[in-house]
Amino acid sequence: MSGRLLQLAWRNLWRNPRRTLIAMSAIGFGYAMLLFVACLMAGLRQQMIETGTSLVLSDIEVHAPGYYPKRSIHQTLGGRQGTNVGALLAAIAADPRVDAASPRVYGYGLVSATHQSAGAEILGVVPNQEQKVTVLQTRIVKGSYLTERMPKGIVVGDKFATTIGVGVGSEIILLTQAADGSMGNDLYTVVGLFHTGLDAMDRGLVLMSLSSLQELLRLPPVRIHEVGIKLHDITEATTTAAALGIQLSKILPVQVRAWPELVPELADYVQFNRGVTFILFFIFFLLAVIGIVNTMLMAVIERTRELGMLMAVGMRPVQVVGLILAEAVALTAASLVLGGAIGAPLLWYLQVHGLNLGGAGGEVSLAGVVVGRHWYGRQDFLAYSQAALGLAVTALASALYPALRAARFRPTEALRKV
Repeated sequence: MSGRLLQLAWRNLWRNPRRTLIAMSAIGFGYAMLLFVACLMAGLRQQMIETGTSLVLSDIEVHAPGYYPKRSIHQTLGGRQGTNVGALLAAIAADPRVDAASPRVYGYGLVSATHQSAGAEILGVVPNQEQKVTVLQTRIVKGSYLTERMPKGIVVGDKFATTIGVGVGSEIILLTQAADGSMGNDLYTVVGLFHTGLDAMDRGLVLMSLSSLQELLRLPPVRIHEVGIKLHDITEATTTAAALGIQLSKILPVQVRAWPELVPELADYVQFNRGVTFILFFIFFLLAVIGIVNTMLMAVIERTRELGMLMAVGMRPVQVVGLILAEAVALTAASLVLGGAIGAPLLWYLQVHGLNLGGAGGEVSLAGVVVGRHWYGRQDFLAYSQAALGLAVTALASALYPALRAARFRPTEALRKV
């Protein structure tokens, strides 16, 4: 389209400023809402992924082949001979995409207090390293997190503590089957209670130091079940896991899994979230079709005599089509600018202050992940550009019918229109 044609198209739009402003406002406001929805949905996706991978899971986990998901205490990295844990962590940390790595040991046992007992999953961690990978220490509601000064200290879920009737400072006995076939048991002190909002975790997880759990399970220091990995950018989890799998396989047999493989229901929700965003975009595009067709068709009908005169003096049908399409392009471009101006402060507010759903109820659980009452937005420039491009294509497609109708005018008949 030539600059002269666009200039003429822009002038034609303002022959009926009221109709143009109404159409522009409707499309611009709709585009602003699309930006808002895209930002909110991107933030929700990121919030769910971070929450789902930062409590006990991690962005990537390294196991012995066949260990996950049954978690047998016998299937440690490196087999019964174990592995050099320090060298393994160093090899993982050598990847520039890795932010932190933490070794873990899992066990299952019976937790007994004075009057009650209950089964639980036991997780052994190195406290100062685990805090760089997960954020369970931020969910402590009473007492404190694990410390190296209290190797016999444990942290339990608040609902689990209620079940067996213990609190901070209470002593409990852990009874489990050790890796050598014997019964492991010892006395521990509850130093803290956590609350995550996930019922299974709050009712059935016991956290303790790695060395204490290895001692309880009769596992030497070289035997660990897992290494949890935190990445600088979680979106690179799948590619990083594949690269680490190849690299670490040169040291010992491993199975490296990224979070989409560890929690497929969360990965499915992320795809569902993107699908919902696409559907919302599609609905708006349909509404935009109605608005643009109506605007351009009315403009063509009102200017029937004028268009007939232009065709009578030599304007070709293809030029008429180009003129109508240029008007649609000008209308859409102005609407996008208006929508961006309306949407910019909305996106800023959503990212800085978030959307507080406190009045709508408590914590929300989706795909096995607790989402807080405060939802924050996140920039999704790809979705923004897709919305703008989709709107531009929609505008051109919508203006095609009015343009073709105008091109079929017969000058002699059009000139007789009043």
